[in-house]
Parts: sequence; C-alpha cells; structure tokens
Amino acid sequence: MENIHTIWLDDKNVHGIIKVHDSIFEFLFHPIVFDEIIGEFQIINKLWYTTYNGAREYFRSRKNTYYVAGRMKIHSARELPQHISSGHLINA
Repeated sequence: MENIHTIWLDDKNVHGIIKVHDSIFEFLFHPIVFDEIIGEFQIINKLWYTTYNGAREYFRSRKNTYYVAGRMKIHSARELPQHISSGHLINA
C-alpha cells in the first residue's frame, strides 16, 4: 500500500477514488468500489484517470451503475475498516 497517496470515500465508505504514484504520469486516480465478497476495495474495470476530476466524472455518468452517496471525503488508509490491496492496482 506504500504507493497509495490519497483516498477519497463517499459517506457509506463503499465507493471512492484512490490517488497512486505512477512512474509516467506522476499520479493516477482510480475509481474504486468495496467488494463485500472478498472484503476489499477493487478498482472498477481497471479504469485510471490522470486527474481527480476525471475519476469523479466516472461516478456522475447516468449510464454508470456505481453511484456515490453524499460527498467524497479524504481518508487515511489506517482509518479504514476495509482493506485496500496494492496487488489490485495497475501501474503500481
């Protein structure tokens, strides 16, 4: 998890965005969802964006089945009851 820079989660801690270090773009932003079956956050469809706003727009699409409850807020990985596995991150 050392490559995770920032985590934003919605009010239900189910959907969010993670900012990770990247060797090409410096940072990448991934939309994530909590997978109740495995008990971890997963990157949605291996998507990545070069800006937070790009990743945030993913959740605003009317064709998208994922939606954010309330506002996104910054969280620390240590505060989360759920696990975020760096093994599921692309370009890590």
